[in-house]
Amino acid sequence: MLATDKHQPASPVPIMADLARMETVRSIVELEYDGRGVTLRWDDERRSRFHVLWLMDNCACPKCRHPQALERTFMFVDLPHPDITSATLHPDQVLEIEFRAGEESHLGRYTKGWLRAHDYSETIERAREYASRLWDAGLAHSLPCFDYEFYMGRNAGLRAWIEAVKTYGIVLLRGVPQQSGKLLEVARRIGPVRASNFGEYYDVVSMPNPNASAYTQMGLELHTDLANWRVPPDIQLLFCLKSNVIGGESVFADGFRVAEDLRTEHPAAFNLLNTHGIEYRFHDDDCDIRTTAPVIEVDGEGRLARIRFNNWLRGATVLPDALIEPMYAALETFWRMLRNPKYRLNLRLEPGYLVAYNNNRVLHGRTPFDSTSGERHLQGCYLNQEDVDSTLRLLARVPA
Repeated sequence: MLATDKHQPASPVPIMADLARMETVRSIVELEYDGRGVTLRWDDERRSRFHVLWLMDNCACPKCRHPQALERTFMFVDLPHPDITSATLHPDQVLEIEFRAGEESHLGRYTKGWLRAHDYSETIERAREYASRLWDAGLAHSLPCFDYEFYMGRNAGLRAWIEAVKTYGIVLLRGVPQQSGKLLEVARRIGPVRASNFGEYYDVVSMPNPNASAYTQMGLELHTDLANWRVPPDIQLLFCLKSNVIGGESVFADGFRVAEDLRTEHPAAFNLLNTHGIEYRFHDDDCDIRTTAPVIEVDGEGRLARIRFNNWLRGATVLPDALIEPMYAALETFWRMLRNPKYRLNLRLEPGYLVAYNNNRVLHGRTPFDSTSGERHLQGCYLNQEDVDSTLRLLARVPA
């Protein structure tokens, strides 16, 4: 939990009916308007144009937003398209606009911080707030690490943990009490745990009759978890309770780094893995879960969005005959790159270590171990990215 109650605003609802702190040091120095919109010039020479319908649709007054739920109640479909009859910039940098829609008039007010945060001008370069920092084996010298007490006891620790996950895709906690249940305590500092067919959490131990390769003592190639789910889990947590066996070191790789290098060095293979899906399937006595999806997914702007690769879960992929051999070649190229030591972060999880990583970016595996040489017991669970991002936004509301 954060230092303040998540469900109660720390101060009266602001003018924009938004609990987020949207502030800017920039000032509006010039205002122009016509019936179809307003144009603002800022003190850094940025020009922002806001359309009349967009402005009225985003009015946050009690007539347009529910005063407690803060949800939109205004329905633009029920009114004629509006015009702007006047626009005034007050000394406190609040923009006041008078609209007319048919016979009705309406007054909307907008803070400069809210306008700056929601500026949709085409000239603005939209960088991600937490851009991914791609890494290779060299991360062993600078892996983000935090103490359990710092993470659990201070908002600054929680924020640092989240920022590391969003930036590097991986973070290590040390000093976690070696007790069953501490894994869920760490996870619920963020939000609810995402359950799967393996339950709310799972124990990674060598079993006599395993239903998954993870529950053996054999080595595991780099992979992402639950690739057979339509939407795999976002954040995976692995907590080491016991580890005194020979072998069993964990291995990680930044799938985004490998995929970007694949895109540069083998563009045909990248395009094939990005445009054609392969089947992934998990089945036992209780479930049969499968999906077909690309190994590499990108967003609308071509930026990497998800890596989905798990050899144990690969099904009998059905593709046109002309694509079978090229697909195997593309998979082989990507797989051999994952095996290249320059990409691989080797990490022995000691008791009390808890590693968290973006399961849609960072692949993980392990070296084989001898189960007769001692004990190796890990516990794992998953979190949704939505809850991670929500917690970060809630932290932004708490005064520094």
